[in-house]
Amino acid sequence: IDAERLARQAGSARATNMVMVGAAARLLPVKLETIEHFVATLFAAKGAKVVEINLRALAAGREAAAGR
Repeated sequence: IDAERLARQAGSARATNMVMVGAAARLLPVKLETIEHFVATLFAAKGAKVVEINLRALAAGREAAAGR
């Protein structure tokens, strides 16, 4: 997975780790909604734009992993 490219497409290369979390999410015994809630809570203080970028990066990683 080209995590940096996907993160840039989501809005920020700084979201590279979140792309990888999304890719790994299918293997974790945690519901996607729980991860999304955690991401939103974790980045809430940084503003809605940062939350949205990270949620897009999470989704991009998940989609990329599904295609493998």
